Amino acid sequence: MQGLRIVVTGATGFIGRALCRRLGDPRTWTAVGRTDAGAQALPVSFREADLQDEHAARNAIPEGTDVLVHLAAHRGAPNDATGHFRGTAAATMFLCDAAKRAGVKRVVLASSTSVYEPGTDVDALLTETSRRVHARPLAYAFAKKWAEDAARLQALLAEPRMELWTLRIGMVVGPDLRPGAWIPSTVARLRAGEPYPLVGERGHHLGLVSLDDVVNTLALAIAGAPPKGTPEPGPIWNVVSEDWYERDAVEALADALGVKATFEASHSNDPFGWNARPLTVAADGSRWLEAVGSAAGQPIRPLFKALVREDG
Repeated sequence: MQGLRIVVTGATGFIGRALCRRLGDPRTWTAVGRTDAGAQALPVSFREADLQDEHAARNAIPEGTDVLVHLAAHRGAPNDATGHFRGTAAATMFLCDAAKRAGVKRVVLASSTSVYEPGTDVDALLTETSRRVHARPLAYAFAKKWAEDAARLQALLAEPRMELWTLRIGMVVGPDLRPGAWIPSTVARLRAGEPYPLVGERGHHLGLVSLDDVVNTLALAIAGAPPKGTPEPGPIWNVVSEDWYERDAVEALADALGVKATFEASHSNDPFGWNARPLTVAADGSRWLEAVGSAAGQPIRPLFKALVREDG
């Protein structure tokens, strides 16, 4: 990546911080975030910008930038359709337009396996070509998918042509997770001796990946060559190394804590019928692993144990 000028959005988020700390160079990297909270600890120059504002998004990318790494997305309730659309889909459109104007050669877009829609049978694995089912809409997944498709269109229409690397990332496991994320909140529940609300016998089917694997893949997407035979505008990878049923993941966390997990039927508000049966958000990462030259990602179980020690 030596000599590349790189802009990273969402730089103060979980993945953004790790990427900037690992690979950042204040001479060539510009970090962009909605607030400057935590920006002082980043080894890169920082620019505060609300990417929902078209003018701010356009000014976030300096002329001559080579690569845009777009990690930012709206954080909010799944039914906040307006927030997700403005903060994810519209922001991505604004950034892609700005990237085209700035002469960006490559855009790396962090998407998620949620774009496939949680209507897939629990025992299935999602693939990059899985058909998205609209029966039970989820605002977050809709906005992510809309943003991804808009970015692909912008990349194809850009002159000169931009490459677009789309990384559909599963549940990321690593240090410094937000307290409200699934793993820390589950650990807190287990510490308190509270039963875990489970749908069905095994719960949802989860796709997990280590933070180190995600950062290494971002590095490859920033500076690597597209695999042979990749269609324009660029590769689409499911960045997922292991698939776990929810019950097994909860029991692994309980084992790391030295406690016994207990379960109860989920009684949460469920307007879309997701509690009627478990769903899959686990994806087949074989295409990604082949591209990065690995037979397997970093094992997840030891990471659970490390996170419990960090949390405690």
